[in-house]
Amino acid sequence: MINLHPWEYNEVPVLLATAFKQNAPVIALHLTRPNIDIPDRDAIGMAHYFEAAKGAYLMRDYLPGQEKGGTIIVQGTGAVSNMIKALPELDKRGLNVKIVVSSSAELFEMQDQGYKNSILSPADQLDSTVVSTSSRSLMLPWIFSKFSEEYALSPDWDNNWRSGGSLDEVLDEAHLSPGHIVDGIERFVRDRDKRLGALRKALG
Repeated sequence: MINLHPWEYNEVPVLLATAFKQNAPVIALHLTRPNIDIPDRDAIGMAHYFEAAKGAYLMRDYLPGQEKGGTIIVQGTGAVSNMIKALPELDKRGLNVKIVVSSSAELFEMQDQGYKNSILSPADQLDSTVVSTSSRSLMLPWIFSKFSEEYALSPDWDNNWRSGGSLDEVLDEAHLSPGHIVDGIERFVRDRDKRLGALRKALG
C-alpha cells in the first residue's frame, strides 16, 4: 500500500503518477482542498513540487551561521500552509530548524540512501518532531522516538475530537495555527539540550 499526502493541488498528479508506476495493490490518496494560498516556492527556498514524488522534500534547510534547533517534519494542507505563514516569526525568534514536508512515507523509503540522508539523516531523525493535520498514530512512520512524539503537534493533542467550525477555527483548536506552531517549535528548540541529553542517556 502507498499512502499519498499532497498538501496542495500541484502535488496531486505528481504523486499519483509516481505511485501508479509502482507495484502496489492499493494507493490511498489523502486529499483535502481548503482554500489556501499557493506560495512562491523559490522565494522561501522551498523545493519544487516535483520533489513530492520522492516522498519527502525540504521546505527549508538550516540557516547557515546559526545554532541548529532540530528538524520539523510537516504533513497536511493546513499544517504546511500555516508553517509557511509561521516562517517570518520563526526567524524573528531565532528558531533555526530544518523543515521537511512529508508526502509519502512509502515513496520516501524507495529513494536511494543518499537522497534519504540529505533529507532526513539518522541524526535528523533522532532530533526531530512532527507537525501534522493527521493523528499522531498516522504519523508513526515519521515519529522516530518517544522524544519526537513528546513534542508533536497534531489535532489529537488532547485526545479529543475537534468541535468544528471554519478552517481557521478548527486549526486554532487543533493547535495548528501559525502562532501555536511557532510556540510548539520554540518549546522543541528550547528543550533541545535536555532532549538530546535524555536520548544519550537512554542509548548509553
